[in-house]
Amino acid sequence: MWIILNYACWGIFFLNFIWGFTRPIKKRVIDSMMISRLFYWLIVISQVVIALRSFHRHPAMVIIGVLITLVVIALTENAYGRKQDTHYTPRLLWLLVIITPLAVIIQTLVNY
Repeated sequence: MWIILNYACWGIFFLNFIWGFTRPIKKRVIDSMMISRLFYWLIVISQVVIALRSFHRHPAMVIIGVLITLVVIALTENAYGRKQDTHYTPRLLWLLVIITPLAVIIQTLVNY
């Protein structure tokens, strides 16, 4: 159950993030930011539960997965802040497009 919740939240988070960054209207960006925050909290909660159950098997992968997830969250908040201030750089979006699937892959390795 927690693994399915984690994957669903990552997918919705990723799609919502892309949707929010392609919107020119500030109100839609703020709506996307609020939805992203909800889903990254669900990601963090499900990863904590999964990490507690998997730490004895893969301690290094759990730590790396948690760190990359925190980096994704920090970069997402930074990107939304820059998008609202109109100092947005496409390089940050591409970095998040690359690092988010990496976090999901590492989470998959922790699960198995």
